[in-house]
Amino acid sequence: MGFFGTRAGNFSDISLVLEFLVTFAFLSGFYFAKRKQISFHYKTMVSALLLDSSFMVSYMVKSLIEGRTEFKGPEMIKMYIYLPTVIFHSIISIVVLALAIYMVYHGFRNTEKTNGRKMFKEKKRHHRLGKLTIITWMFSFATGLAIYYLLYVAKF
Repeated sequence: MGFFGTRAGNFSDISLVLEFLVTFAFLSGFYFAKRKQISFHYKTMVSALLLDSSFMVSYMVKSLIEGRTEFKGPEMIKMYIYLPTVIFHSIISIVVLALAIYMVYHGFRNTEKTNGRKMFKEKKRHHRLGKLTIITWMFSFATGLAIYYLLYVAKF
């Protein structure tokens, strides 16, 4: 039993906390970008990527220590809700990780430090891909929460 009092182990609960922190960091970075506070945006997004990397490591450690978690609910829910959610989550998580890494790289490559950070080229591309990245992240986050709920909270 994890520290949230669900059927999850401690590593699963740590992963959940990290996911909330990453989401908060991404949304804060998006907020700073909208307000044209580029230095804060820059630092927050790098922090979000580092937090997300921490999540990935904790998830791998969890998988090694706790093993794979079997879905214990009804077969109908497993086939029509749980498995499609896991498949979608797995695919979109890979996509969003690639997008996030690219966006940080793109930000490093196309900003300069003067009195803070300022993007000097490909600004529209960065904005467009940034919106896509945050939307994709939110889908990944929502499906991750759904999986946590189905595995550890729902009473079947």
